[in-house]
Amino acid sequence: METLRPLPLFIGATGSSLCPSADSFSPPFSLTRGQTDKSSLEKFISRLSRNLNFFATNYAFVALCTVLVVALMHPGMLLYVAITWMLWWLHTVVIKQDLRLVVMDKDLNDVFTPKRRSWILTAFTCWVAVAHCLRPSMKGMAISCTLIIFHALMRDPAKLAGDIVKTRSLNGSDSDSSEVLIEKADAAV
Repeated sequence: METLRPLPLFIGATGSSLCPSADSFSPPFSLTRGQTDKSSLEKFISRLSRNLNFFATNYAFVALCTVLVVALMHPGMLLYVAITWMLWWLHTVVIKQDLRLVVMDKDLNDVFTPKRRSWILTAFTCWVAVAHCLRPSMKGMAISCTLIIFHALMRDPAKLAGDIVKTRSLNGSDSDSSEVLIEKADAAV
């Protein structure tokens, strides 16, 4: 939680309107020059790593919320996950309480021993994970990675210092535990 930044700082907002300012986001290098040189690649990687480190917790929340929204858009997946959870819960209750599964005067515990039920449930769980959960999970991860990489590349770290000062003045705090202030003594001649 050390890297959790306030929403106005994360989106580059100025004022209380939460509208991103135009200068908070800029491309990592100019595409109009025609060629990219070695320094632009270094700036690209530097900007990406600095923003990923600075906004790490914010990015985790973005990924979590994105995967949650994508999961809610797939009710079939949620239904299969709920059925799988219910079957595993029923399996553990039958084992713990030593219940007999009797259907038409036949004891199913002779045929479906706890070990066989575990194997069947494991196979069913794998099928649910691959057939119903894999595609939505991949969609959620792809969308969240795209959003995070785009934000990390476009958010200008040079503008963060000014945004931090503005956020502090709005919040009324003077210090932040995640920053280190270095004072330079005047050189005596």
